[in-house]
Amino acid sequence: MSEAESEALDALEAEEEDVEHEEEDVEHGDHRARTFLAGLAIGALVGAGVALLFAPQSGEETRRTVARRAKHLAREARDRYDDVKDRIRRARREKGRAGDDDDDEASGE
Repeated sequence: MSEAESEALDALEAEEEDVEHEEEDVEHGDHRARTFLAGLAIGALVGAGVALLFAPQSGEETRRTVARRAKHLAREARDRYDDVKDRIRRARREKGRAGDDDDDEASGE
């Protein structure tokens, strides 16, 4: 095997490792997002329960207030989830561009 072929093989192996690391990073980001959303949901439920127990309002007023807060928290959770998805997409695109630049350099362009 020539030196050029050996270098090309080494470059391909390094690129495969980079792809594996990127997949692990994305999986980790997805796990963090799910963990965050689960914590947010649990916190919302606990907060709603505490609000019901300590509310000095009538039942109907309390239900309306809890419903408004729940809708607000749901919107916030969706927004944060969308933000995390966007960050992951941007990271994938940037990683893809970096990989394309590496390909150009390896091919001599």
